[in-house]
Amino acid sequence: MALSGMLTGIGFDSQISRRLLQHVCFRPEAFQLTERVLKGEDRLTCTLYFERSEDHYTCSYYEVSLLPSIEISSLTIQSVNLRELYQRMAAIEWESRGKLEAAFNPEDEDTWEREKVIEGIVTDLSKLSIADEGKYFADYLKLKFWQDREGPSPGGKVNLRSKFEVSQRFYFFDGRGISIDEAYRFLQNRLLEKKMHSRSGGVEGASVEAGSASASDKGLLQKKRKRKTQRVR
Repeated sequence: MALSGMLTGIGFDSQISRRLLQHVCFRPEAFQLTERVLKGEDRLTCTLYFERSEDHYTCSYYEVSLLPSIEISSLTIQSVNLRELYQRMAAIEWESRGKLEAAFNPEDEDTWEREKVIEGIVTDLSKLSIADEGKYFADYLKLKFWQDREGPSPGGKVNLRSKFEVSQRFYFFDGRGISIDEAYRFLQNRLLEKKMHSRSGGVEGASVEAGSASASDKGLLQKKRKRKTQRVR
């Protein structure tokens, strides 16, 4: 499969072929595929965009968002220990819905221990949010653990990406594109620029818009809108 070969060539894992086929078999006019890549404690969210043209699909670009790790100390704010709260949230199986439903018994509290823990987490996040310093950490934890999960979360889906993340669109041309590793390095530089701008008087949390790269980045991010991408037959 030439298209999956193009994607594995820039750093996506080999199982992306299966995930592509799970969409292609329905023959939609267009679809998106979201892949998450961990770089140490940093998280990349890669969204690929596909379109159907007659009997094949093309991928002209993908968007990458970097959520960097931040130091979670043992500081206590509003009687909530940050590190302990982080560890509790990290221990939750947020996406194991089917297995949990099969084990659930309303008469047996042990089968809904997870829900009791989550309720305690939500209470502590609310306490943190009362103080400005605490709200910063509460917002980060919500983004890290809840932004991409399905199902309910307090207040619906959190929309905090511009506060913590930087993102950029990368184009494919002639079957080639910017690799995930290159995209990661580029976004690390963008993140550094964002921090420097904030410290020099910019507004903290202002979103970094695509297309604002410096002149030195133009060679890396040249946006040739050619549709000569590989085919899925």
